[in-house]
Amino acid sequence: MRVRGKVARGELGRLVEAEADAYAALGNWYEGEFDHLIGETRPGGAVGLREFVEVNDGPDNYRRVMLFTLSPVFPAEWRLAAYRSYLPDELPQVLGAWMSHLEAVREGAHRAYLRAWYRYASSRQLAVEWSALRERALGTRGRSNAWAGRAELVDVRERILARPVPEVAPVPYWDAPLPEDGTAPDFGGLVALAREWNYRVPRNQRVRVTDPESFDEFLRGALESEGLADLLGWVRRSCDEGFGLLLDW
Repeated sequence: MRVRGKVARGELGRLVEAEADAYAALGNWYEGEFDHLIGETRPGGAVGLREFVEVNDGPDNYRRVMLFTLSPVFPAEWRLAAYRSYLPDELPQVLGAWMSHLEAVREGAHRAYLRAWYRYASSRQLAVEWSALRERALGTRGRSNAWAGRAELVDVRERILARPVPEVAPVPYWDAPLPEDGTAPDFGGLVALAREWNYRVPRNQRVRVTDPESFDEFLRGALESEGLADLLGWVRRSCDEGFGLLLDW
């Protein structure tokens, strides 16, 4: 988008912030991604930003914000803050910060934070999936189905129920000190036990428990994301053409 007509820069900035607050009040976040950063949100009301901008309706005018907000190569604080519009005069500086950070990561910087986020994200995913598996296993106790009473399944079920839900690693904050710890989460055979369960139950009783990728795979996937590269290239073209970005919601 571009600004239409003569509007005080301060008023435009106020409208952008009001729009961001109104969107935040909807609570449309991805569970677990920003829970540690979101407090009480202010009620969203009418926002007049669109009255003062001209939207480019050409064939290349749209990208999904999640291509940035779900990219773990950037700090969660930055990703959460990206649910907003960017005026044309501020977008180049924002893009510059994103690209500088990305280049620094490629050169080996910020590994403590990225490893901490990897441990948090991996352990949280396992905790969610393992909770679902334990619930499913507990639900087979007392069932009269022939498959539920088989000795092999009972053995697997009781071994599952004997294992507590894995502890989720602490979530990192971008500006907080972090230990340089390269250890991967300890999944302790939980994935193998889940596969045993899935092998012995009907298809509708199976539960996916993800075999975690290594930190190197995690980081490589984030850095080599075609979606992120496409988004950043699109933002660069928008800057070059004098456009800002409008949050469409």
